[in-house]
Amino acid sequence: MTIKPVLFCDLDGVLLDSESNLIWLIRSIKKTLSHFHIPLTDEHLANLHFQNIGAFKEVSKQLCIDPNVLWPIRNQYYTKEKLTAMKQRIINPFSDINVLYQLKNDFRLGIISNSPQSVVDFFVSEYGFTDLFSINIGRGSTMWDIEHLKPDIYLFTKAKSLIDTDQLFYIGDRETDRIFAQKAGMRYYHLNREKQQENSYSSLKEIVSVLQYGTRKND
Repeated sequence: MTIKPVLFCDLDGVLLDSESNLIWLIRSIKKTLSHFHIPLTDEHLANLHFQNIGAFKEVSKQLCIDPNVLWPIRNQYYTKEKLTAMKQRIINPFSDINVLYQLKNDFRLGIISNSPQSVVDFFVSEYGFTDLFSINIGRGSTMWDIEHLKPDIYLFTKAKSLIDTDQLFYIGDRETDRIFAQKAGMRYYHLNREKQQENSYSSLKEIVSVLQYGTRKND
């Protein structure tokens, strides 16, 4: 049996358009703050944004709440509201995701994401991609897990036991994804849907073209 190379994708910003409409995130943060009777100020809302996840312990200290107490509630509301937004189609897959099916004969496809495992699994099942992605890795729910998000190599070690090749590729949209891919020994493709930049691609279609033909369609 031919061993296929493996192509991993990040979830948010690559496969799932979860940031164009952040109403679900704002709702989850407000519920977290209300749970602890913390004023719903812009500062507090910003502190619990996912962009500050790496500074969660510092944020907890500012709020005078033990991070091991704050995190489970924040994670609970974050996960619940994100899943609800997916069910209600407030957030959806990007329109070009189906182009990845062109790679199925030559690649095994998977997901490695900092999103919760339940969100990754729900994405694959809810939108009908069980026939496309076969290795689906998301983060756990503990404080330890958020301390080992990408670019930490931990999520790759979870996937490594499920692969049997060193021909590995990764599509991401953040600098942390680039570092993560380099640490894991994966060839990296940077996706920037907002604007064309050197050493980046503006769509999954462009990346699929490179993987299939070694050149962009418009080259």
